[in-house]
Amino acid sequence: MKKILFLFYSLFFALFMQAQTKVSGVVFDDQKEPLPFANIYFKGNKTGVSSDINGVFTIESAADHAFIVVKYAGFEDKEVELKTAQVSGLKVFMSNAKELNEVVVVGRPKKHLKKEENPAYKILQGIWKNKKKNGLSLVKNYEYTKYSSVANGLSNLDSIFLKRILGVHYDSVVKLSVQKKKQKNYVIPTYLRELNEKVYGDNTTHKERIDIEGERTTGLADKGFVMEKIANFIKPFDVYDDDVEVLNKVFVSPLSVRGYGQYEYVLRDSVQDGAKKIYEIFYFPRNSQDLLFQGSFKVEAKSFAITEIYMRNNAKVNLNFVRNLAIEKTYTIQDNDVYLPEREAYEGDFTILSKGDEEKGMYLKKSILYSDYVFEKPKEVAFYEGQIVQTKTKQFEKEDAYWKELTTREAGVNNTRAIIADLGNNKRIRHVTNLLTILSSGFIPITHGIQFGSIYQTFSNNDIEGLRLKAGFRTFKTANDLFRTNGYLAYGNRDKKIKFGLSARYLINASPRVTVGAGYVNDNIQMSSLGLEESELISAGPSTNVIIARGENYSLTNTQKSVFSVDVQPHKNLKFNWSSVYRNMSAADEKFFSIAYQMEQDIVKNTVKDFAMSLGVYYTPKRDVYGFGVDQSYTGRLYASVGAKYTHGFAAIGGSDFNYDKLQLQYNKPLQLSNFGVLRMNFEAAKVFQTLPVTLLTPVVVNQAYSISANAFSLLDYYDMMTDKYVSAKFEHHFNGYIFNRIPLIKKLKFREVLFYKTVVGGISDANINANRSSVVYNAPTRAYSEYGFGIENIGLGNFKPFRIDFIWRSNYVDLNGNEPPKFGVRFGFFPEF
Repeated sequence: MKKILFLFYSLFFALFMQAQTKVSGVVFDDQKEPLPFANIYFKGNKTGVSSDINGVFTIESAADHAFIVVKYAGFEDKEVELKTAQVSGLKVFMSNAKELNEVVVVGRPKKHLKKEENPAYKILQGIWKNKKKNGLSLVKNYEYTKYSSVANGLSNLDSIFLKRILGVHYDSVVKLSVQKKKQKNYVIPTYLRELNEKVYGDNTTHKERIDIEGERTTGLADKGFVMEKIANFIKPFDVYDDDVEVLNKVFVSPLSVRGYGQYEYVLRDSVQDGAKKIYEIFYFPRNSQDLLFQGSFKVEAKSFAITEIYMRNNAKVNLNFVRNLAIEKTYTIQDNDVYLPEREAYEGDFTILSKGDEEKGMYLKKSILYSDYVFEKPKEVAFYEGQIVQTKTKQFEKEDAYWKELTTREAGVNNTRAIIADLGNNKRIRHVTNLLTILSSGFIPITHGIQFGSIYQTFSNNDIEGLRLKAGFRTFKTANDLFRTNGYLAYGNRDKKIKFGLSARYLINASPRVTVGAGYVNDNIQMSSLGLEESELISAGPSTNVIIARGENYSLTNTQKSVFSVDVQPHKNLKFNWSSVYRNMSAADEKFFSIAYQMEQDIVKNTVKDFAMSLGVYYTPKRDVYGFGVDQSYTGRLYASVGAKYTHGFAAIGGSDFNYDKLQLQYNKPLQLSNFGVLRMNFEAAKVFQTLPVTLLTPVVVNQAYSISANAFSLLDYYDMMTDKYVSAKFEHHFNGYIFNRIPLIKKLKFREVLFYKTVVGGISDANINANRSSVVYNAPTRAYSEYGFGIENIGLGNFKPFRIDFIWRSNYVDLNGNEPPKFGVRFGFFPEF
């Protein structure tokens, strides 16, 4: 009998202790848009919950309640009567406050408060002091599961447009798609990539291993689709960092120690979350055009740990192609009150011409879920070296059941899959994505696996060939092809000659990566426009591929080149290149240009035969690498690069004329300077150790085109300066509008300013001068030659501002080759960027 009573009362109390009142729903503002971070309470209670980024909330209590109260700064409090104890799907519509003095308005403050006047500043100090007390760096060893999905497609599509392109699929797709309430338009996904990984780390040895457990792509095949590249520019970041890099731009974080000088902070009422007190702080950019965010974050009062943060772009920010960009991060508490990442969401809406609501665009949604944290389970050092390398497209592919079970935590992914499956291979959608692919890559699909292009190199001009027409191709089945060929034909309407090039590369081993390549080129090359080249395969000098240029361009060298090369990559950011090159060189037209030379008592020669082998080493620390095919993608954050190339020429092999040694060095470094922009630095040096003709020496790199070339000198003519040893330095500071954003009237144009300085110093030996019989008079920059000036970039209309204008001055020098170039010049550039 006692056991029966015990069970009866246990069941009674268990039922009694369950929630008696449970309410779930969505909070909307007066425009019927979801209202994030609204506070919801049961009437008479001081504790409650907040709606999420989509306005969704769930609140429950063990007691009976008849009303809930919804509060949001700037809106009237809303009291909602509950008809039953269990309510779901409730829609709460807020109204603007009639009397602003009765509520606390969370809007941009009209006055910047001093630190001691703003209660939010004390909380910021707590965050800065305790930011190293959270995160994985506090444990010796860790493991966790990381699921990520990247969906992209078309946005802001009205029903008429959708009916036209979807046809019979319209009803089923619209039923599942996301609709923007205010605009009554839709976003349609066309591509989805899912990845599930297991991450292992050891903070004592600074080693990490990432194992791919499952991977899948769904939708229209990506052939360089621009949104896939944009996804690589949006990478996870530490929310406590002072600077946040997104879309290759550096934003000052709202949690930065410098943040108080950049943002306005407003502390809102605290919310009790169980036993924890949570502060909520809203922040606004002080200068709306600077690279700053707007949003809010929540802070746990005891540990000053961030529990949630919401970041979005300001509508007036100096950022191109972006209509909307939002980032949301939430954190979960683990042992010892350590907060760790739980979920990250990055969502962007991109347009080409304007940021207006009427323009159709492209959207990207990148979600990351962290789970199954395990600490202090150390692994052997050898374990971290055993990471599985991906070598096949479907190597980690899993069945549908695997993904359905895995993604129940991520809302919306199942709908995305269903829409893509319903669309199938919709021809109209494919036409849209193909057009974007062509514009972004420059290649037009002809048949399966073959593309024509690049269309951006079709026309050029020089004095020897006249109007030059170029038609090229490449093989391309997927972004991860193991074998790829490319080639071109070119024809000049003045010299009436055909030029061509063909090369092929094959990835023969995945770990370490080993790639072999071979090629042949018969073309006219402007040797004075070439610096250190990583690959000897098909390479046309940039200055022969221009339409309008300054001065004369007769000094072209006809080059017949055969190449065999091997690349070995023991690490994704370390590459060794060995190349074997045979070249037969002569002047493209001896009536206008000569490469003649005479070695001691030898006769004068007008051609150069050269067989050489080179070994290059290239290191790119912190470079982001994507893909596993013969061509990899490097889109993502800016990175430094170091290159060294040693070349040895062998006389007598294949009739080669010279034994020689050449050493070339290069260092590139982009320096992120927070909201002051990016300083790009380039340093080069070269040395030729023997006496050689003009085509094998190291002329100062020149660009006579009216286009901007960062690593070339613009106010010199080709071969104006010849060296066999030189050192150069180039600096270019992009301020990202930091100065112009503060000048009245000009700031409305959203221009961005650039300062630059280039200098070179070098010499030429007497032996090389004495051997020269060419049309070039050797003139080395024994006293440093410099070019300097400023530029204005981000010129254009609406959301499309790819144009840049540079104003350049130069130092004085003695010109020994024809007419002296101008001392001042204007150059133009086309650089589509965010």
